[in-house]
Amino acid sequence: MKSKQKKGKKAVNTGTPRLESCLGRPAFAITILAALTFAVYARSLFLDYTRLDDSIFIVENAQYNEDAKNIGVSFQRGLFNPTKDAYYRPLFLVDFILESRLFGTRPAGYHFTNLLFHILSVTLLYLFLKRIKIPPVDSFLLALLFALHPVLTQAVAWIPGRNDMMLMIFFLSAFILLFRYTDHPGPWPLFFHFLFFTAALFTKETAVIIPLIMAGFMLIYMKTGWRKLILPAATWLAAAGIWMLVRSSATLSNEWISPAAMIRAGTERLVVIIQYLGKIFLPVNLTVFPEAQDITIVWGLISLAGLAALVAWSKSYRSPLTWIGLFWFLIFLVPALIVPKNLNDQVFEHRLYLPIVGILLLLSQAFPFREEVRPVVKITLISAIAVIFSVQIIIRTGYFSDAVTFWTHAVEGSPNSVYAKTLLGTKVTDTTERERLFREARLIDPNHKNLNYYLGKVLFDQGMRDSAEYYLRYEVARNPVADAWFLLAQIEFNRERYDSAAANLERVLALDPLNPQANHNLALLYFQHGHPDKSREVVRGMQLKGMAVEENLLRMVSGE
Repeated sequence: MKSKQKKGKKAVNTGTPRLESCLGRPAFAITILAALTFAVYARSLFLDYTRLDDSIFIVENAQYNEDAKNIGVSFQRGLFNPTKDAYYRPLFLVDFILESRLFGTRPAGYHFTNLLFHILSVTLLYLFLKRIKIPPVDSFLLALLFALHPVLTQAVAWIPGRNDMMLMIFFLSAFILLFRYTDHPGPWPLFFHFLFFTAALFTKETAVIIPLIMAGFMLIYMKTGWRKLILPAATWLAAAGIWMLVRSSATLSNEWISPAAMIRAGTERLVVIIQYLGKIFLPVNLTVFPEAQDITIVWGLISLAGLAALVAWSKSYRSPLTWIGLFWFLIFLVPALIVPKNLNDQVFEHRLYLPIVGILLLLSQAFPFREEVRPVVKITLISAIAVIFSVQIIIRTGYFSDAVTFWTHAVEGSPNSVYAKTLLGTKVTDTTERERLFREARLIDPNHKNLNYYLGKVLFDQGMRDSAEYYLRYEVARNPVADAWFLLAQIEFNRERYDSAAANLERVLALDPLNPQANHNLALLYFQHGHPDKSREVVRGMQLKGMAVEENLLRMVSGE
């Protein structure tokens, strides 16, 4: 009997080291992580455009992306607008230029790249966690939680979400190379560390925070002597200097955001931190287009209380990594908090891509990642969570299938979002549904940009010209929209108010000089109502602009 009990005990003991050894092999762990990530996100390969920025960068910018010379131009312009944009993301634009050679305007290729970026981020995170002495099994499980956390679905399924993934790739690459340099000082690790940090800066402005994270981490947690950080710090200053010099020469918006405005915006949005915590620990209120006003704080408060209790119970507050992780989470959220509402008023979930790593670092010191917890218990618990998360991801990925599906879920998740209702109204084909959405949006904010034009156009297309005129004039009084003036010109023409119709067409051309229909209609209107000289002037203007002029119109105004 004794020998049997001894033998049974031995079988249990040998199983755990075997499991640890298996996951401790980077090649095996990375392969499993990549395979699981790919399998769960495979549905994303079949998604279309959501028409939230993605089509702008790929479809509308197709001509820009085709010219390789614009790789350099991307460092001299804003993100959305060459001259009137506060966002500076040159490598993001360069990425689309390079990928357009492979994929053109087909969304599948870009979704594939997003998935590859996510797998690479997961791989680098696993290597980073191992490098900072987190046990192999824990490193694997923490990387698995990151890979399959549903709050990051938007970063993978929404093509522009890649910007945060690119930032993480450059950041973690630079960080891992910094470890290598401090272990074995040499020019090459230092050079590539500098290169990746520079790339991070040209990817997203948030990268200016990276030196603070790296220096604090190395000095406080890794106990690296400050002398070993002198040369790396010099490369940080050099990279920052290059970034500032190039950025200062770019044609960006000159709008100055005062520190007071940023502090005020940050103070008003402190509640967003609690909301984000809720999305991480209890991801039941996720939405594709989150508005802070529509996100309940309840789940966040429960998560905050639960996290505090977990840290206290695990006594992980004694570990410096707990506080470094908390600082990591908060500092990477700062840029999202201080952006003024007029620039961006949404609390997108893809912005958690880097901050959530701080929460994982914090959790690495608490239950179930404590040393006394057996690996089998850890694996069982985290695997169960990963299965639940995977089901959520597979379902949520479908929310990004196409524009109508995306904006339908945007309205469901943020029912008070005027923008979401307006955009859904522009995507649905049913006229009654479009009018309903526009009217609902107008009840929330009647002055929302373009909303009154969209409502006026729906009414115009239904033949309700008087009602349409009210909303179209409401729009142009606050926001000069060329298409609104064009419809007003048609209304005036139908009333035989030809001078007013011509004046409205002139307003269209003041806003959109190359509008072919407005140019043609104005030339024809002038000719048919006693102003042949003005008609010829419009035609000459079209020819000088390189616009095509219909043969009939050309013969008419030339007297042939």
